[in-house]
Amino acid sequence: MQLTSHDHTIFELIEAIRTKRKAQNEVIALVDYGAGDPEATRSHEEMYQGVPKETTIAQLSSIGLKGEWAQRLYYLVQKHRPVKVLELGTCCGFSAIYMAKACRDSMIYTVEGDPNVAALAKENIEEAGCKNITQYIGRFQDVLPAILEALLQVDLAFIDGHHDKEATLHYLEMLKPYLSPKAVVVFDDISWSDGMKEAWEKICHDSFFERCVDMKKLGICFVKGEMNDMV
Repeated sequence: MQLTSHDHTIFELIEAIRTKRKAQNEVIALVDYGAGDPEATRSHEEMYQGVPKETTIAQLSSIGLKGEWAQRLYYLVQKHRPVKVLELGTCCGFSAIYMAKACRDSMIYTVEGDPNVAALAKENIEEAGCKNITQYIGRFQDVLPAILEALLQVDLAFIDGHHDKEATLHYLEMLKPYLSPKAVVVFDDISWSDGMKEAWEKICHDSFFERCVDMKKLGICFVKGEMNDMV
């Protein structure tokens, strides 16, 4: 990666927002539509209905991409300059902010299942001054078809937030018809669980992609024809 002092100033501004949130211990109630933890065995029905839980703003703000990983995502967007970016899993909005700051000409469309978490992300996005982020709220499988129909084409997708083997592969299949000829697809937490490792292994053998880069945490896939020097 070749990052400038200007890029690092942007990183500092984003992380200052995160640091402020990590000092807030207010309790936030949410519904977790994901896989839980790596050892969890939630059924498809349990994941669809979601599991109610409580956490704090500080704890919620501590998860998600940060440091080197957030910077790599930023760099990828900066170099690729995608017109339309789709993110599955807004959480507190920091990864969306990194992508929005990387290229102000890119439009970031981000989806979060829980409205309370989405409201927190909205505050962070507004504080960061990002005007090129559009938020959607709902279960991925419920809202994704309509979003894709509205976007028509996706140049970069960041798949996060539902770390389940079958769900990950299903979202990819839903995305494929809408990916532009030189699209990039980024998967988070590819080593998070045995199921995610199996999903990543299958993705790596998918002839749809020209190259898949295994970074242990992130998996970056290039649709055939894309430049391969951006990682």
